[in-house]
Amino acid sequence: MLAKISQKIGRSFGATQPRITKLHAYHKEALGGKMVDFAGYDMPVLYSGPNGGNMKEHTHTRNSCGIFDVSHMGQTHFKGKGAAAFLEKMTVVDTQALHPGKASLSMLMNEQGGVVDDCIVTKVNEEHFYVVLNAGCKDKDMAHMNKYIGDYDCVLEYDSEDVRSLVAVQGPKAQHVVETVLDGINLTNMDFMESTRDLSFAGHPMIVSRCGYTGEDGFEISVRNDDIEAFMEALWKVKGSSGEQLALPVGLAARDSLRLEAGLCLYGNELNEVTSPIEAMLAWTISKRRKQELGFLGDDLIKKHLEEGVSKKRCGFIGDKVPIREGSLLYNADGKEVGVVCSGTKGPTIGKAIGMAYVDVPFNKFKTELVAKVRGKDLPVTVRKMPFVPSNYYKKP
Repeated sequence: MLAKISQKIGRSFGATQPRITKLHAYHKEALGGKMVDFAGYDMPVLYSGPNGGNMKEHTHTRNSCGIFDVSHMGQTHFKGKGAAAFLEKMTVVDTQALHPGKASLSMLMNEQGGVVDDCIVTKVNEEHFYVVLNAGCKDKDMAHMNKYIGDYDCVLEYDSEDVRSLVAVQGPKAQHVVETVLDGINLTNMDFMESTRDLSFAGHPMIVSRCGYTGEDGFEISVRNDDIEAFMEALWKVKGSSGEQLALPVGLAARDSLRLEAGLCLYGNELNEVTSPIEAMLAWTISKRRKQELGFLGDDLIKKHLEEGVSKKRCGFIGDKVPIREGSLLYNADGKEVGVVCSGTKGPTIGKAIGMAYVDVPFNKFKTELVAKVRGKDLPVTVRKMPFVPSNYYKKP
């Protein structure tokens, strides 16, 4: 089973010389992490012990609190009077709609209207934006942006994994865990997709953002490398009302099944440089102002897709028990090939095969019955709305 998971995770980006995060030895020696090559990094796919394994790690995150090392992600800062204009050229983000401390999912675009990467853009102030890039894309992302940044009064600063770590604290108990570790600070007024730089650990500033990749409440916390192991140790010490340990480590396998149940895209599967945000059903990331004014790379294709529609769209599907993996073909009732699966697994929460696919219009419509070809067998699937499990993102009172 571990070999299959490793192959699936490792295919995502296919790096050959894996790098390591500051927590690499900690994962292996203190936590019993089983490591695989992912996005060019040697990362834990799951953990050993009584609480380890994809199913237990997945379920614990849904019910309590899972801790993910996401230090391989690219923590970048864009600073200067031209930072907002530069980001509006490179991405579809609406910097005018963001107040200081507000974050937004956005698409880093190429000249042809495809997606170079998806990213989280946080407005620190009018001249400073904090942007988190995907691990397997960050090098090409920064090279792509550096081709244009010289035309703007803006500089790019990169906090590498040698300087800062990034930890995701996810699940319904995430707020309690973080508040306890940060000496009882109250996070009730921090809304989903908001960020603060006013908190600290061991006397050193942190970046705390209320966001995540699981469909649950949660936080992504940027911590100095000198403090990261102490921070992790503090997380494990937080107890529930019955004395149980609330936070447990979670690996890439459960991260993948959690994000799939939440209907969230993975770059390299659902997103790539020849697929537009409109085809990916991510038009909602482009505000009304930006759809009208355009001005970002590849806007000609986006304008065309918005006005004329597209021939294929991303959609979710649900089957029976057998997982339907990436690359499986989908057929309509007449036996015509109409789509291809980009991600698939058996959803631990709902106990059924779930996945996402690009399907020709109109066969992407809700409740459409299709057939997946898996190892010579015909497996019926039904197009379903996403997320597959209800999202539990936080909304402040």
